[in-house]
Amino acid sequence: MEKNVDENKVKETKENGKEEITSSVLEKHPKDERQEEEYRREEKESTSKETKEEVEPTQTERLDELSQKIFGKPSKDIKYVYVTNYIHQQLLEEELARTGLYQWVNVFKGEVKYPRDIEDYNDYDIVHVNMSTQDIHLAANVRREIKEDSNTRLIVNNDYTTEMWGSAFGHPDTMSREIMNADMIFGTEYFQVTALAELVDRKVFIIPHPADVKRLKSLPELPKKSIISTIWRRYDNNSYIPSLVTRNLGFTTQLIGYEKSVDSKTWLTTTLFDYVFAGTNYFDFCDQLRESEVVYDPFTFHSYNRAIVDCAALGVPVVGSNRTQSINVCYPFTKVDPYDVTAARRMIEKLATDDVFKKKVIDYAREKVEYYNHPNSMEKYLMALDESIDEAKEEKKVREIIKPTVKDKGRGNDVNMQLAQEKTVKNVKEKKFWKNKRNN
Repeated sequence: MEKNVDENKVKETKENGKEEITSSVLEKHPKDERQEEEYRREEKESTSKETKEEVEPTQTERLDELSQKIFGKPSKDIKYVYVTNYIHQQLLEEELARTGLYQWVNVFKGEVKYPRDIEDYNDYDIVHVNMSTQDIHLAANVRREIKEDSNTRLIVNNDYTTEMWGSAFGHPDTMSREIMNADMIFGTEYFQVTALAELVDRKVFIIPHPADVKRLKSLPELPKKSIISTIWRRYDNNSYIPSLVTRNLGFTTQLIGYEKSVDSKTWLTTTLFDYVFAGTNYFDFCDQLRESEVVYDPFTFHSYNRAIVDCAALGVPVVGSNRTQSINVCYPFTKVDPYDVTAARRMIEKLATDDVFKKKVIDYAREKVEYYNHPNSMEKYLMALDESIDEAKEEKKVREIIKPTVKDKGRGNDVNMQLAQEKTVKNVKEKKFWKNKRNN
């Protein structure tokens, strides 16, 4: 079919020094209406997709948007302080390189200070308190110092494994009173958060502590040695069963991170492995991980487990306990029950003999470890804070202290009766809600 061309337009185009005939000059001749309709639909979808991709905000823009909403300033200008009664000087000497709680100081480019060194908490945008035994009371102290019209936000976190709560913390009601008025509360893994949510009767967030993933990934590889490194923990003091996992596999075995002072059977532990190394600085610890053929982490407690985040960023294959958060995120192919000796041994042997499988494990871990990097950690932190503030505004989650009314005979049990009544009303409402939901 001949194409109809407007001769005047062609002439005008040539006069302007353009030799080609533009598509706007040509008259479209679709074969039928259906083809024309399909052409327009595809063009519209393509334009819509391009527009959507163009307007998608970057992570920096998202962070700034959150920060502007919460603090009225860009995220780079947030003033952050982690306040504590005990500053780990070794972490400062390591230039805050270690994965964990202190990395929040790097994320927000903030400070760590003793309470006595802070003149006014209202000078900060974020005041962060950890629920350690020596610091938990600070949350209520800080809240009293923050003015009603202040834009300062109080953040409380817990990173103690739930297995330690009974020995580390006081009565649940005391715990609740200390932390319940924080602007945002988070734990570093699921089981902590379920306990915290029950403790304070409000939403609590899962936010693992950050890692300097970029720095860890930039470290050069070390030559591998024929070593299986087992990570020791002072909390569960677990070395006997792990020694059965790693022995007689054709590797040198070493226990790293060992603390003699909290082991009641040093004479036994030191005979279970070829080498036993005491805890060291963070840089040497990373070297111990990097030179290992396989790292075995048999932690029996439910934990976030920062050492596994280090392994993932460093590209080290790991067989580890399925009770820890970072194993489930970074090493799902090699997680095992910490007491399953046979499964752990088989997994170590597979990593040692199957190069394709080992590469798959390492590559997956190096990809997923970005979950813990600085920008992603800041985004999770600010998103949780924003949600907490909105919920507090909407639901007015500011609790009043219930004062007991002592009766004439001095029984003074009105508080318990009132709390029991409130709990009963709450249960009735919940049952009613679920009944209606099922019926619908």
